[in-house]
Amino acid sequence: MRYEIRSKEDNIRIDKYLSEKFDFSRNFFKNLIDQKLVVVNGNTVKSSYQVNEGDLIVFRYEEEKITIQPEKMDLDIIYEDEFVAVINKPKNMIVHPTNSLEMNTLVNGLLYRYESLGNMDSIRPGIVHRLDKDTSGLVVIAKTDESYNSLVSQFSEGKVDRLYKALVHGRITNNLIIDKPIGRDEKTRIKFAINYKNGKPAISKVNPIETYEDYSFIEVKLETGRTHQIRVHLSSINHPVVGDLIYGRENEFKIKTQLLHAYYLSFNHPRTMERVHFESAIPKEFEDILGRIRR
Repeated sequence: MRYEIRSKEDNIRIDKYLSEKFDFSRNFFKNLIDQKLVVVNGNTVKSSYQVNEGDLIVFRYEEEKITIQPEKMDLDIIYEDEFVAVINKPKNMIVHPTNSLEMNTLVNGLLYRYESLGNMDSIRPGIVHRLDKDTSGLVVIAKTDESYNSLVSQFSEGKVDRLYKALVHGRITNNLIIDKPIGRDEKTRIKFAINYKNGKPAISKVNPIETYEDYSFIEVKLETGRTHQIRVHLSSINHPVVGDLIYGRENEFKIKTQLLHAYYLSFNHPRTMERVHFESAIPKEFEDILGRIRR
């Protein structure tokens, strides 16, 4: 698998820089650098190399081998052309196969519908970003290598706008900016946590839409894209997402999936570079619970 990025920063170690731009650890990149699989402006470098603005950084690595089978499924397609597709992912679906789950993923459905996708040789063909299994909402799919490279760059450079709607415990009455680094939980590997020592920078902007006696319906804008970012950030301020089984608490509705929906997505179209915008409504279960609270 090959990635390419043009640096827009100066005087930061390359292993740290790459770990902040991609969903891999600093040690992962250090190992790649030691294996001479990271090239800057055509030359191999050491982990201590300080990136300069304008550097062209290319890295590659071998992914785990998983045979991906096409699988017929009803995909909620918001938009598609020959370059991209925007899918409204339901809850209870992971985006791409893993060693423990090789079917019933979004990628299986994509391979059934489309003859080819960007980055076709990987275990994540077409995938440039992810949503958690039980987070519903919009996902953009790259259908060509050109689209894949463009979208990966846009995500890493913060050019993609992502807005979510969530129902959380407690009352949020003011706009908030949560600026706390996120890393693996030191006790439980499946969890992430606020980690000021080894975490990656993470920023979420929270805007209350409606505030009730015990809950708040909010909009969250991602400034970065860390794994579980919204869920970890909201839990850290004692306003966990309702239904979140990992970072949340008991809820009166007895639901066991988080009420978190990626409702808005905006990016530059990879071929035309025109700004495009997409929205999707919150799922019926989410809307029904809001209706119960409003009564």
